[in-house]
Amino acid sequence: MQKESIYNPEFVSKLFDSMSSTYGLTNYISSFGFTERWRKACINKIKPTEKPVVIYDLMSGMGELWPSIKHSKLNVHEINAVDISPNMNSIARKNKKSVSGQINILEQDILKNDIESNSADHVVSSFGLKTFNTKQLTELAHELNRLLKPEGSYSFVEISVPNSSFLKFFYMFYLTKIIPVVGYLFQGNSQDYKMLGTYTSKFGNSKSFHSMLLNEGLESHYEELFFGCGSITWGKKKKG
Repeated sequence: MQKESIYNPEFVSKLFDSMSSTYGLTNYISSFGFTERWRKACINKIKPTEKPVVIYDLMSGMGELWPSIKHSKLNVHEINAVDISPNMNSIARKNKKSVSGQINILEQDILKNDIESNSADHVVSSFGLKTFNTKQLTELAHELNRLLKPEGSYSFVEISVPNSSFLKFFYMFYLTKIIPVVGYLFQGNSQDYKMLGTYTSKFGNSKSFHSMLLNEGLESHYEELFFGCGSITWGKKKKG
């Protein structure tokens, strides 16, 4: 495998197509429910307003963020979910039946999309940043700035590598050794789930993305979750 091929959109799409039937359950069990808490934390960074809002859910997967959006105080007019994986989108179409409101699923590469500029009141995303390399993250920051309306807000959450060497050793051992075993038990294929550890190790945390957002002229804040095992970047587009 070439060094950068794991970031090729086609590779990422096929990887998540392969994991789609087991990803939700494996992710929930292997994270001990932390991913659900962090998704709620991600949505809670978005301040509710009285006016109905249009939300874009990037790298939306199976729609795992939607229950957190539904149970938030956000006055949601419409959710536009963007994901590159056909199989993940197929499951998302089934899952959206359990979530009230208008949800549109867009099967697109977010870095090569045809979405209208200044069309999003809010942009959210959970656990998709790690599948981008540095150049792609820079492009994503630019796309975020393009999509947001003036004063529109955003929140991204991602699993991260802890700063503590002690915690890092056990955390990365769990990601790279234990989770693939769990994936094998559910899917019969450990290699796909090994990639999650590979992506996380290369990604580190959201600090670099936070800096890219600042460079785009966006307001941005950064917060670590559970001793650095997760990280959130949130903020808004400045007025005018």
